[in-house]
Amino acid sequence: MKKVFYTSLMLGLIFSYGFTPQAMDNCDRKGLTESCKKKLDVFKYDSQKFSKINFLERDQKLEVEVPVFIGEKYRMVFNTSALPKDVVISVYTKDKESKKREAIYTTKDAPAGTKEFVFDAPHVRNMYVDYDVPMDGSNPKLSGCVVFMVGYK
Repeated sequence: MKKVFYTSLMLGLIFSYGFTPQAMDNCDRKGLTESCKKKLDVFKYDSQKFSKINFLERDQKLEVEVPVFIGEKYRMVFNTSALPKDVVISVYTKDKESKKREAIYTTKDAPAGTKEFVFDAPHVRNMYVDYDVPMDGSNPKLSGCVVFMVGYK
């Protein structure tokens, strides 16, 4: 009898978790990937990174490291069309703890409504992509995703 009770309890928890409302986002990975690949042009695909972003009641700075090989020319393509709010993207030569950090790209001054960004990187050892996420206290489940793709030649 205990086995039946615990089994039904576990199944109930599994099914109730599966049908609870989740934060809705429009992260169409295939569509975002295809959009970025088109912008790589003559560059060969190297890697890509999807980042889910949850908008909180405070500003956030999220960072992603992009290792690169010396001597290669790189192109980075960003697609933010799956984000409900604008996020500033910046690329640096060092991580956020470094005092000798140098910005090599930012979307801060991009025209409003721009959702795709292409950046041809200079020759550097590493690149660090920072997302400056603004706060949003109006909707606790507001989220989306951003993708960037890296190509080389």
